[in-house]
Amino acid sequence: MSREHQIREAIDRFLARTRQATDSHLEALSSELLAVVQGDMRTNRVDVERAAVDVARAVARGGAHARHDLMTRIVDAVRRLDEASSLRGILEALALGASAEAARAAVLLVDGATLRAYKHSGFAPGQTPTDLNVAASPMLTAAVELRQVTTVPSAGDLPDPLLPAFMRVAAGHVGMIIPLIVGREVVAIVYADGEERRAQHPGAPVWTEQVEVLVRHASARLENVTSQRTVEVLTNPS
Repeated sequence: MSREHQIREAIDRFLARTRQATDSHLEALSSELLAVVQGDMRTNRVDVERAAVDVARAVARGGAHARHDLMTRIVDAVRRLDEASSLRGILEALALGASAEAARAAVLLVDGATLRAYKHSGFAPGQTPTDLNVAASPMLTAAVELRQVTTVPSAGDLPDPLLPAFMRVAAGHVGMIIPLIVGREVVAIVYADGEERRAQHPGAPVWTEQVEVLVRHASARLENVTSQRTVEVLTNPS
């Protein structure tokens, strides 16, 4: 074996150990940072621990792309959700956090059988979300009625005519519809799309996990604020 080959193998082994150590430290960092934020949180411990696990997994999967500013953005977004004391404030913090992670993001409120556009970011003119019926697309129906996260594939050359214009995903991207659940009822949906992560590109963005963490935390915050207001009304009927 040549000296050059030995040097290259030694460097490869060093880089492999470095990557492994970095992933381990980042996972620990994610839990520690969220634990710090927990001092200001008004959600329960289970939600905090679940969010920490999700973020750690996102970091581990995201590679170099996630390592630069993932933790700062997530902690900032979670803090904004915690500092919001009104329903509107929580929704606006969620929309801001989602827009920082995905290429395009929108929050639509559930009003009976209608989805009402509330906040959006990243959409080109003519593609912005508008009010529409929940039954306008089977994907929207599934997200609202079944309370499940729904994946929206790239529209390709022949987009589904039933798919709203704002949900037509560009090639190489993927979309997600995530229900915002309060008391087992879907009160809003978050639509987001961005670069699709492929197995052969481990450094691709981890925006899907990040947005889902924010939606989950916003759900917990909305439940907390709603229950607090109910208690206030019952204890102060005048």
